[in-house]
Amino acid sequence: MAVNRPEWQQYQHEVAATLSQLGFTVQVEERVTGARGEHDVDVTARMASAGVTRLWVIECKRWNRAVPKECILTFSAIVADVGADRGLVFAESGFQAGAIQVARNANLTLTSLADFRESVEREIAVIRVRGLQERITALEDEFQSVWDLDQEERDRRIAQYVGPPSAFGLSGHSAVMAPVLARLSQMKEALNFASFDRWPVAYWPLDSELSIDVKAWEGLLFVIEETVVTCERIRDQMMSPRKNIRDWRELQSQEMTDLLNAIRQTADG
Repeated sequence: MAVNRPEWQQYQHEVAATLSQLGFTVQVEERVTGARGEHDVDVTARMASAGVTRLWVIECKRWNRAVPKECILTFSAIVADVGADRGLVFAESGFQAGAIQVARNANLTLTSLADFRESVEREIAVIRVRGLQERITALEDEFQSVWDLDQEERDRRIAQYVGPPSAFGLSGHSAVMAPVLARLSQMKEALNFASFDRWPVAYWPLDSELSIDVKAWEGLLFVIEETVVTCERIRDQMMSPRKNIRDWRELQSQEMTDLLNAIRQTADG
């Protein structure tokens, strides 16, 4: 059944839906506690990246006139009080010159729905790229840290490694983790290439020496996120095994396995 909302409330939900489509966890009309008190916020949007949750607070002005300076000053104080990473004001009738000036000197974005949808996709990709790069670097450091352990502990950890074997038949302790470390390095490189719009970007699956060309942010972020999660599970199994894993593919999501199989079948066909 359709919900009959006032126009201003429908606008809030349209803004929330747009942010949700971009990967944010959103809430409409949330009461947020700040350092100096509680504030009723039209929309809140949260996104976790590298273990840190970023908070955006949003004001929605479905007015028939331009938003004045005073409204932006009030909202700016709320953004500061709740410690939000960013404040956004959505309006379809524009902003007065004084409001625009205030926003330039604060952590605020003044926009319309159409303008926001056009400009924000790359910005969200940058946030996700930063988080993935931090996770990849942390994984590289943790795998490399095995060599800092005494020999007995190092041998025990390496014996618990369940990641993909070397495709070149290499043996010995120095080659055990090489495939995962190589993929981590290649994923950082792929993210860097994409950041400079050098498409298509080559992505190497954990179990293949044949790369896959990825042509857009959505696909690249998905396969790298999934691969990083799998590598994190390989690390966890190596550092503190919780169950008997015979093949690292057991640690890969079914969605990722199905996607790779579909890509390979298309290539073979």
